[in-house]
Amino acid sequence: MSQLQVAINSLDARDVASDRSRIAQRMEVFRDVLPTKSRPLLVNRGTTDPTSVEPRIPEVENADLSVDILRAALAGQGALIVRGMFSKAETEALTKVIDRVMDCANEPKKIRDTLVSPYFCPPENLASIMPEKQLELAALRMFNGASGAIMAVEAPSVAESLLQFYDQHGIRQLLAEYLGEAPCLSAKKWVLRRSQLPINASGWHQDGAFMGTDINSLNLWIPLTECGGETGAPGMDVVPRRLYDIATAEGATFDWSVSDDHVQQGAFAVQPVAPVFQPGDAFFFDHLYLHRTQSRDDFTRDRYAIETWFFGETTFPKDQIPVKW
Repeated sequence: MSQLQVAINSLDARDVASDRSRIAQRMEVFRDVLPTKSRPLLVNRGTTDPTSVEPRIPEVENADLSVDILRAALAGQGALIVRGMFSKAETEALTKVIDRVMDCANEPKKIRDTLVSPYFCPPENLASIMPEKQLELAALRMFNGASGAIMAVEAPSVAESLLQFYDQHGIRQLLAEYLGEAPCLSAKKWVLRRSQLPINASGWHQDGAFMGTDINSLNLWIPLTECGGETGAPGMDVVPRRLYDIATAEGATFDWSVSDDHVQQGAFAVQPVAPVFQPGDAFFFDHLYLHRTQSRDDFTRDRYAIETWFFGETTFPKDQIPVKW
């Protein structure tokens, strides 16, 4: 890579107004577009026999990653860990960027609303493109803020740099081959994360519970901090198996979540695990994968991460605000 696009010095030199306009247009492309139902779904019961597959999280080194490996892992176990996809310099730069974004987003409203910064300058159409307009945007910001997250599109220069960064790592090509069509992103589900301790213990969920199941999806979760297991920073708790349905919400905190008792009592015939992630690993999973932010009461370190949900350009959840790539 000739230049680290997401480094502070690169971002400070960007044209914020142009980036803001580009992100707005990327969302505007889909304003009046509805998903089609004609494209076959990638996940269905005929894809593989779940009883013949060991419940685990497949892993691969970045040098060995291919679309065939990704496809087999998602079909068989619902997820794939790619070790060492990004470098130490890249993860350190991204961590500094997230701190800058969080600092800007946490400024008093009268200051924040006047910012023209590469770290915070939401596109003008962000609220108008949401079904419930300003009310929905305010609720989403409150929900994200409670867990230490912010939408990448609220920092358009960061968002544009991330798209270039993903391209440089071959992610757009990988996704296009996996999805069978050009990928788009979700404005709502493309977030920068700096965890807030303590972690809510009731966060088990499948994203398909609120995005829908008639979609082709792939989430790219990038830990920027050593996390999970006994590292002292929250990683993810996951149910390591392929699921084909939305689990029951009975006894859960939200109608889109799953209760901890339901998971711990063996409802999925396998116990949850908390894999250890290194900075720069990549964790791929889809909208039926059951997971939560790792929950313990003895965490001592914040965890930084970037989460990006991708969909096919013809099979996407409209209410998650698709973004053209």
